[in-house]
Amino acid sequence: MISQIRKLMRDNHVTQRDLAHELGVSEQAISDKFHGRSNFTLRDVSRIADFFDVSLDYLVGRSNEQKGNKR
Repeated sequence: MISQIRKLMRDNHVTQRDLAHELGVSEQAISDKFHGRSNFTLRDVSRIADFFDVSLDYLVGRSNEQKGNKR
């Protein structure tokens, strides 16, 4: 999941500061999550998916498609 988030950040020119602001957490909290000192919560993951307009499956590595099929 972290690799997908980092790729999305790189592709969209989003910094850790930007992501922290979007999630409503400190930059240190984001750094801790990226370095495995704390975990992303379900709320974090959902907000990240919404922010980058990707599916949760893509974000957690269950799909290579960024957007899910809508039926």
